[in-house]
Amino acid sequence: MLKRATIDELKEALTWPDNAAEFRLWFGEKVPYGSSAETIWDQIKAEERGTYTFYQDGEFIGFAQAYQKVENGIHIACLIVNSAVRGQGLGRKFVEALLENAWSQEETQFITLNVYPENEPARRLYNSLGFDEVGENQGMVAMRLESQ
Repeated sequence: MLKRATIDELKEALTWPDNAAEFRLWFGEKVPYGSSAETIWDQIKAEERGTYTFYQDGEFIGFAQAYQKVENGIHIACLIVNSAVRGQGLGRKFVEALLENAWSQEETQFITLNVYPENEPARRLYNSLGFDEVGENQGMVAMRLESQ
């Protein structure tokens, strides 16, 4: 189940990365590791942007943003899956829920995201969902999914 995120859920999700390298895969270079939930909440503009959590069978699985970054496009960012459930296909279900939500908005013609080149599991997932690697964006692989 996809729902709007709260700052308390962000606080819980902040316990998932084991180190600065894992945190970087989630928030990139712009959010310093060890920042408070309140600082991050403000920095990612969580109140203004589509900020979501995903639950499966009552368990908190993931946190992400999906918001209109450019006209007719939804951008997925800050996506993390609880490390305790990785490798079980729940990340796929989470991304599919984000995609379904994005496509339900009539003006959406494409969806974008960026992923670090070394994050092979995420790249494989996005490719399997139809995303194309369309270039590079500040050291990340830019990916795009067109409306069918």
